[in-house]
Amino acid sequence: MRTYRNVKKIKGKEQLGRRLSTIGLVVLFIGLFASFSPNYFTGARAESGLGQFMSQWWPYISFAALPLGFIFASVGSYFINRFARRRWPGSKKIARPDEMLERNMKGFDDKYAYFAYSLPPAYVLVGPCGIQILTVRSDKGRVVVSGDKWREPFSFGRIFTIFAREGVGNPRNDLLDQGKKLSELIAEAPDPDQFESVPVEGAAVFLNPEVQLDVDNPTVPALRGDQLKAYIRRRAKENKVNAKTLKALTEYLVSVSEYQEDEEE
Repeated sequence: MRTYRNVKKIKGKEQLGRRLSTIGLVVLFIGLFASFSPNYFTGARAESGLGQFMSQWWPYISFAALPLGFIFASVGSYFINRFARRRWPGSKKIARPDEMLERNMKGFDDKYAYFAYSLPPAYVLVGPCGIQILTVRSDKGRVVVSGDKWREPFSFGRIFTIFAREGVGNPRNDLLDQGKKLSELIAEAPDPDQFESVPVEGAAVFLNPEVQLDVDNPTVPALRGDQLKAYIRRRAKENKVNAKTLKALTEYLVSVSEYQEDEEE
């Protein structure tokens, strides 16, 4: 399988997450410092410009810093969870979500092309299976899917990670939106009619091995990472995309992609 990944974009998002997390911690520290200011700024310190400022504004600074710092730190954690390397449950391997997704498709030949953050949809697989748009989730826990309804049953643990978690959302809506963007891109090809026979499908992939999927007739496939390869092979047998058309489509998507590997990768 050939991989076309925009590592610069991925690392940029990771760096943004780390910066936001750092800002959040700094803001929280400022709030903590402000809460101690009545005891700290006494005597000569209270007469200084900073002392007078803190004596007047410390309650507002302290109360404002708590939610602001929490939001910055949580949003930063959200980006880190989506774009940073981590150790996955039950595995000694350290990988980003895009790398973990790739490992779940390991073994496909060069007829397949995997695009990670280099096309409008974040994750696209092109091959004998047609075009598969993959919307990825990395959270653990229980996910209940019934038709077009996706939900996560309530748990107290999720309250403390509400901003950091990706959340299940509605993968069907995500796939429809991403599919529209990809269709618009393909329509700009020199001869888009030749690609009309290539099916465009989508699936929701849950990478965390600790996820528990409770699935009842979903409108789009809901798969664990270890189920993805079998699903793609099954779709390849059913779709049977013409080899010449597949080659032309792959070459076009590569030409318009933001493929940019990192020399250190």
